[in-house]
Amino acid sequence: MSRLITVFFIAFGITLGGSLFAGLAGVLTRQAPFELMKEVAGELKLWAVIAAIGGAFTALRGIEEGFLGGQPSSLVKQLFYLASALLGAQAAAALLLAAVDRR
Repeated sequence: MSRLITVFFIAFGITLGGSLFAGLAGVLTRQAPFELMKEVAGELKLWAVIAAIGGAFTALRGIEEGFLGGQPSSLVKQLFYLASALLGAQAAAALLLAAVDRR
């Protein structure tokens, strides 16, 4: 259970932190920071999920063990990690969009 929470917040932090720093870069380069933050949040979600689950190959290895190795518990565990990372990245993007659109 603690790993699921950790994966969630890693994906959340990557998405939110990267977007906030993109907004800072937008200010420094005289671009529209809020638009840049929204754009980067959408682009970072996939990378946040991959980083949170420990890299694509680790997750794929766990899924492979579940399918081909006859270890369904490994498959289910990897799917829960993937879902947790997706929820974390999506929650950060939704929070950012709500904050930016509220201005």
